[in-house]
Amino acid sequence: MDFNLEECSQKSPRGLLFQARVSELRPTQSGVGLDEVYAKAEAMSRKNKDDLSAFLLIRPVPVVIGNGGRPCLTDHHHLARAVWEVAQNKNEAGLDESNARVVVEVINNWSVLKDAQFWKAMHDNRWVYLFDAMGGGPLQPAALPKHVKDLRNDPYRGLAWYVRSHFGYAKMPADFAEFQWAQFFRTRMILDNRLLSNQIEDVDILLSRMKAEERQELIEEAISLARSDEAAGLPGYSGRR
Repeated sequence: MDFNLEECSQKSPRGLLFQARVSELRPTQSGVGLDEVYAKAEAMSRKNKDDLSAFLLIRPVPVVIGNGGRPCLTDHHHLARAVWEVAQNKNEAGLDESNARVVVEVINNWSVLKDAQFWKAMHDNRWVYLFDAMGGGPLQPAALPKHVKDLRNDPYRGLAWYVRSHFGYAKMPADFAEFQWAQFFRTRMILDNRLLSNQIEDVDILLSRMKAEERQELIEEAISLARSDEAAGLPGYSGRR
């Protein structure tokens, strides 16, 4: 995939669009909802080269350049991981690992900042989420994944996506909004009872692979919680209807 843009580099200035290989993007969080990732990847895999290029051109991924000159994601981890997933399988656009790219917008170039200075600046700007896929932390920045393919599944992040898609709450620009909802559901719901009998771990749970009636029951329970007084104050809370 080539967007006819300059490749993102250590010298790329802020405020401009570039293109970057997905393999070069450094995650700034540990988990994603793979239910959302796989849904995005399935839709993108059916697009031809021109359609996929047009789709990604209007969805630039925000990055900060720093700590070795790599572009560090500040948002759209799900989109970047979905493009990588498309490249792993047959797709209409002919994407593979070597040409899997996205459009990036450089929101800051902090290549002069190193190690703790860089991560402090990222943390102060709320551009890094130092918690693992199960919400534990804070972590050392060195524990963050080095590649989008290493982002682990957080099923509650996936549940939050399902709930928002069913209008259980509204999408808001608040910092780490989806993670706040994931933590809210994590402390109130068990998504698969096999967890209680030590048969699986949370990272193995995918709502998209459940029976339709089981998935719908969980989504309805989560929507009810999202509209309860307990959720008041969370970003996008819509209250009872």
